[in-house]
Amino acid sequence: MNKNIKILCFLIPLLSFSQDILEGIDLDKLNKIEEYIDIEIENKKIAGAEFLLARNEAIVSHISVGFSNLKTKEKLLKNSIYFIQSMTKPIISIAIMQLYERGLISLDENIEKYIPEISELKVSKNVNEGIKGSTTPKNNIITIAKLLNHTSGISHGLGNSLLDKEVGDLIYGNEFSSKGITDYNLHSNLESRIDALLKSPLVSQPGSIWYYSAGGDLLALIIERVTKKSIPDYLKENIFDPLKMNDTSYNIPKNKLKRLVKLHIYDEQNKFILSENQPPNSGNRLYGGTHGLFSTPLDYLKFCQMILNDGILKGNRILKSKTVKLIKQNHVENLYINSLFINNKRHDNSIVYEGFGYGFAIEYIGKGLNKTRQKGILYWGGYFNTRFFIDLDNDIISIWMTQKLPNLSVNGYHSVMKRYVYESLIN
Repeated sequence: MNKNIKILCFLIPLLSFSQDILEGIDLDKLNKIEEYIDIEIENKKIAGAEFLLARNEAIVSHISVGFSNLKTKEKLLKNSIYFIQSMTKPIISIAIMQLYERGLISLDENIEKYIPEISELKVSKNVNEGIKGSTTPKNNIITIAKLLNHTSGISHGLGNSLLDKEVGDLIYGNEFSSKGITDYNLHSNLESRIDALLKSPLVSQPGSIWYYSAGGDLLALIIERVTKKSIPDYLKENIFDPLKMNDTSYNIPKNKLKRLVKLHIYDEQNKFILSENQPPNSGNRLYGGTHGLFSTPLDYLKFCQMILNDGILKGNRILKSKTVKLIKQNHVENLYINSLFINNKRHDNSIVYEGFGYGFAIEYIGKGLNKTRQKGILYWGGYFNTRFFIDLDNDIISIWMTQKLPNLSVNGYHSVMKRYVYESLIN
C-alpha cells in the first residue's frame, strides 16, 4: 500500500473523533449538562429545565429537557416563560440607573425625599425580639445606593430571625414563614406591600452590613413617583421595547400561556408534585421591584448581553458605558463575602472574592476587593431556582431556568451550571 494512503487511513478515524468546538466551548463536555438534567428529572427533583449559553454574542447551546407540567406531562418547550422572581431586581436596578444618568435622582440622596413614609423607621436592637422589640434611632440615612446594594438595613422577610419571619408574613402571607406559601392576593398594589414592610424596624444601621432586602420594591416606587409612569409602562418604553424583550412582563397574554412553566414543590410526603399555589399570570396590578416579572431565556439573554456590551445592544443604547461600569463595581467592600449566602470557594476550590454592585453580585478570583475592578462575573437568581451569570472576562452569558421550590440559592443550580460551563471552556 502506498505510504501516503496508509497515513490517510490512519488519520480518518482520528478525525471522526475530533472535538466539536464552538466559540471556544467543547460541546461534548457542555452537553453533559443535559445528562445531569435527565438525572434530576428521573430522581424527581425537577420537572424540567432550560439551559442557554452564549459567547461572543453567539448562542453556543440552548436546550430544554423534561416537562413544563408534571401532572399533564406537557413537554418543556425552548424559550418557555418563567416566573423569574428576584431576577426582576437587576432589571429594576437598570431602570433606576437610567434615572440617575438623566439627572432625575442622585444615588447618595436620602430616599425620604421620594418616600417620606420611611422617616420614622428605627433600628431593631435584637431581631429575635421581632418587629415589636426594642429599637434605637438610625444613625445614618437610607440612600438609593444602599437600596441597590442591599446595605439599607431593610429586611426581605426571608431570614431566620423572628423579625424576618414576621416581615415575611406581613408582605407574603401568614403561612409564608411556616409553610413557604405565598398569598398572591394579600396586597393589591405596591404601596400596600411597602406599607406592610415599613411596619418593621430595620435589621441593622444603614450601611453597616450587607443584608438581602426588599429594597427593590422601594426602588420601583421611586421610579413611579419620579417618572409619573407605572412600572410596566416605564420598563416597556425604556428597556423591553428597545431590547425587543417581547415576552417579559408582569402579565402574560392568553396567546402565550401554552409556554408558561408551572411551579413544582415537595408535598408533606416529600413527593415532587405540581404546586396548587401558582403565581397569577394575569390581572396582576402589584408591579414589584423585588419580584413579579415573567420572562424567557432568550429575553433575559438580550438583557445580559446589553450589560456585557456596556449598555448597548444592536444599536439601542440603554445606559452609557460609564454608568454600566459603575454598576459593575463592588460598592460594599468586604460586607458581601461575610454574609450567610456565600461560599467563597469555587468548585475547583480556588478562592473567590465576592462583592456587590448596583443590582448584581460580583465574583472574581484575585487578591482583595478592588472597588474599581471591572472584570469578573456578575450574577443573580430567582426564588424558583432561575439563575444567570455574565462572565466579563470570557464574554460568556449563561442562563438556567426551572420552576421549583425550595430555593437552593447560589450553591445549587448556579454552581452546577458554572461547573459544566467552565469544564467545557477551552479558551
